[in-house]
Amino acid sequence: MSADRRSIPVSLPEDLVRELDELVEEGAFGSRSEALRYGARLVTREAHLKRLHELTAAGAERDIEERLERKRVS
Repeated sequence: MSADRRSIPVSLPEDLVRELDELVEEGAFGSRSEALRYGARLVTREAHLKRLHELTAAGAERDIEERLERKRVS
């Protein structure tokens, strides 16, 4: 195992393991580990995008409120 990787124990339902094995057999992934790494990247990327969207939306709302307030004061 590469020095930049860490092994973690994972328990999965049997049907999910079968599906992973099918993907490996079909050549979509080289191994179960590769498939799980891909899935972990998708989950973390989705969480990052969600946080980014929330921050952007909150910033846009603040900007709109500030602009409306300036118009009211003018």
